[in-house]
Amino acid sequence: MKDDGILIPVDFTKVSKNAVSYAIGLAQKLKSKLVFVHAYSVAYPSGTPIGMATMAHNVTDTTASQEKINKEKLDKFLRGFPELDKLKFQAMVGFGATVDVISGLAKEMNTSLVVMGTKGASSGFDEIFIGTVTEKVTQKAPCPVLAVPEDASYTPYRRIGVAVDTDSMDNRIDFEILSRLLENYNAQLHFVHIADEQERVLEKAFIRERFGKLLVPRQWFFTVIQEDKTEEGIDEFLTETPIDLLVLLYREHGFFEALFKKGLRKKMLYASKAPLLIVK
Repeated sequence: MKDDGILIPVDFTKVSKNAVSYAIGLAQKLKSKLVFVHAYSVAYPSGTPIGMATMAHNVTDTTASQEKINKEKLDKFLRGFPELDKLKFQAMVGFGATVDVISGLAKEMNTSLVVMGTKGASSGFDEIFIGTVTEKVTQKAPCPVLAVPEDASYTPYRRIGVAVDTDSMDNRIDFEILSRLLENYNAQLHFVHIADEQERVLEKAFIRERFGKLLVPRQWFFTVIQEDKTEEGIDEFLTETPIDLLVLLYREHGFFEALFKKGLRKKMLYASKAPLLIVK
């Protein structure tokens, strides 16, 4: 399997520090290289029009100076992680909007995964994800994105949950990173289908047909939860099934869209505080 590294955005916050520690644990297990990136912008004088024309200008003394300052700041930040001495990694800074820098670098370097810290684990599943930079990166990045809640600590994966629905036959989704995780951690797979009254309830045969290559030879389980409110169904699953990682299949329609559209921004305890892996 290919491994083109793990990309970790850094903004020097406590949340970011936790994501770096988490990514280090993953890299040690997967034997992956790490790429750290900090996105920065330059303050232009008042009245200066900011747009593509400005961005296209040659690098000025100001931007060059800011690049150096931010790179030094990133290097100093990473020196706080002695575990990196035994890992292959590189540190980079990028000028521009955070989402554009992250997704652009992920595409340029063909990284296998983006690991990002997220806030709000204690205030609800929806607030971890919706409306954040992380959510926007999942839309633009060409690879899977792992969202790590601020209070989540890295532990080896024993149980991995995968949310499925009737649209899960989409063959465009790449399961390579999930396959690598299952292989390296020898984890159990727990599939869950949140079905409302209008939806056809999936059966085990569907899971075998769609995910067969992931199932052999490991232990797996399938749970159906009848619940009209998607976020409450996920909450029930996480409460009843302690998992170390929840996998969502990214699509611009179906279950993923239903889970994160504005109408479902309701309070819901994310009891397990398990990270979210968005595969696409």
